[in-house]
Amino acid sequence: IRKYLEAVMEGLRKGKLVVAAGQEEFVLQPTDLLTFTVKAQKRGGAGRISLAISWRCPEEDAPKPGETLKIEA
Repeated sequence: IRKYLEAVMEGLRKGKLVVAAGQEEFVLQPTDLLTFTVKAQKRGGAGRISLAISWRCPEEDAPKPGETLKIEA
């Protein structure tokens, strides 16, 4: 887990995160204005923490009005 979190931190510093699994790869380019959310739960003998980092895509990367969504398998 530590290795993944350190890689995310480094990607945020550089402004580029590459997430890959098998043949699939996503390149994310977080902006300077990030939102960070932390949620924690404890239920019975188990605990959970959820971390979320979000940002807005630059206008040129955002879908244009009227564009058709395309999802491939």
